[in-house]
Amino acid sequence: MITWLETRLRLRADKARLRQHFAALPRPAPTLLWLSPAYQSVLLHRVSFFLCARGHRLMARIFWHLNLLVTACDISPLTDVGGGLLIHFPLSVALFGKIGRNCTVQGHVAVGGGTLRTDDIGGGPGLPVIGDNVVLGWGSMVVGPVRVGDRVVVGHGVVVTTNVPDDCAIPDVNLVVVKTRAS
Repeated sequence: MITWLETRLRLRADKARLRQHFAALPRPAPTLLWLSPAYQSVLLHRVSFFLCARGHRLMARIFWHLNLLVTACDISPLTDVGGGLLIHFPLSVALFGKIGRNCTVQGHVAVGGGTLRTDDIGGGPGLPVIGDNVVLGWGSMVVGPVRVGDRVVVGHGVVVTTNVPDDCAIPDVNLVVVKTRAS
């Protein structure tokens, strides 16, 4: 069961990663971090997860729905996410399962069930387990009860349906246009 101290430590790690992200951008960083949807989505999830773990399911659900309304980010109150979560653009992000520390979600990412398999590998029935320091590219998906190792980069538009070992990259999905002669 997660404590309030652990929740605050995870939020501190989330804030530090978001500040690093903003510092690397050419435009000036927002002075009030809590006004950023990237931080709001993570903050509302942290509160929702804490309340759910403490047995306050109704309040957890209220914060979950508030996250959906304010940021359009769908992170289940049952989803355990390690500290240092960075969601670049929370719009259309859905996270279900178990996710390690320092995960980077770029946008329009889906992590969760979606298959008929209901094996429980640690993230919940039919849900994935994602390791530490994973980057999920734009439009990527991790579907079903699969394990994604530590330090994995999932490219843009890639759908992961099998286990992925540590320290690897899954390249982007590239569309190849082939010219054909007119007959």
